[in-house]
Amino acid sequence: MSIESLVKKEIRGPVRISPTRLRLKMPPDVISLAAGDPNFLLPEYIADAVYKAIREGYTHYCFGGDPELKEAIARYYKKFGYEADPMKQVIITAGGSQGIFQAYATILNPGDEVIAFDPSYGGGRSPLRYFGAKLVFSPMKKDAEGYFRIDIEALKEKITEKTKALYMENPGNPTGIVYTKEELEAIADLAKDHNFIVISDEIYTEFIWGGKKHIPIISLPDMEDRTIVIMAMTKMFAWAGMRTGWIISGPNLTSYINRVPTGITGVPWPIQKAAIVALNGPWDFVKGQAAEYEERIDYCVKRLNEMPNIKCVKPEGAFYLFPDISATGLKSAEFCAKLFEQEKLRIVPGSAYGPAVGEGHVRIALVRPLSTQTMPSWFKVEPDKTLEAAMDRLERFTKSLAK
Repeated sequence: MSIESLVKKEIRGPVRISPTRLRLKMPPDVISLAAGDPNFLLPEYIADAVYKAIREGYTHYCFGGDPELKEAIARYYKKFGYEADPMKQVIITAGGSQGIFQAYATILNPGDEVIAFDPSYGGGRSPLRYFGAKLVFSPMKKDAEGYFRIDIEALKEKITEKTKALYMENPGNPTGIVYTKEELEAIADLAKDHNFIVISDEIYTEFIWGGKKHIPIISLPDMEDRTIVIMAMTKMFAWAGMRTGWIISGPNLTSYINRVPTGITGVPWPIQKAAIVALNGPWDFVKGQAAEYEERIDYCVKRLNEMPNIKCVKPEGAFYLFPDISATGLKSAEFCAKLFEQEKLRIVPGSAYGPAVGEGHVRIALVRPLSTQTMPSWFKVEPDKTLEAAMDRLERFTKSLAK
């Protein structure tokens, strides 16, 4: 009998190497714009808060979450016009991924269906197989300017009696969409009419451009007990490795989510103490990142649109670009493979985010400095590992395809 036969069938198959492990093993001449891990360093005052908490003895269990952190999270949502009860509506999680898993563990039964947009973040869909649930893609559509928007009629067609939830990101990854109030209201109406839950991944809330505003769908009328908000410190405070996030839902639904066993994981108490310091401000670090990301976006969008057979719009939110490469004649996976082979530049095929609409695009994570001149003094990187250098490599590649 093979070892594989003893393993749960949902996790059998070839071993997948994570982007982080790939990055650690990459040859020195590779530029990776694949994983969305911000390149900024944690501010010293937040790092000092971790050390201070350890010295003060906060080294014991805190699975339920520090009440002071829950209060800080509730205060954070007031700027969006939403009042959350910190003790009844906030659950501390070890990052956004745990929050997604815990949400699904609460609501899914075998045979349930979860709708996700095509394209959308794969990490929001991958846990479904552990619960015997079925993934249903709802295709997005492009508007006249080339921006991805939700197609409400297409979404309606995907809803069945088995639909338990809709997974969405706002802002979107990889599309960069920031949902309008009208779009959110249309989704909310469907959720209420057809009795399903909206799992809203809002991890890029602090990175929104062009005067757009973030509206939490949970803030809409009668959506508290139909929404599970997923949020994390990962992007806005650049501490992906410190695994700190939260769930916000209505008091009734939160009481059920809290029943999912959390004793196997949790956020170390010193890191929760640092999260309190971070959320209580100042917010200069977050605002500085946002300004830097927008500068990177503007530069790279301009460069991409000057390349043959590439079209790219400026995202409304997040720090990814999702250019259309269909005019090159290559499938997205082939495009990325050839690019890596020729130029040692790693990006992600759009087919990873959706088999139909995501195809014909690639995702570029703007997680490297623009140039050596724009790098903070504390961030060391070789001159040939900047976004400027990455765009030079991509331009060479696209020109070689156009010959």
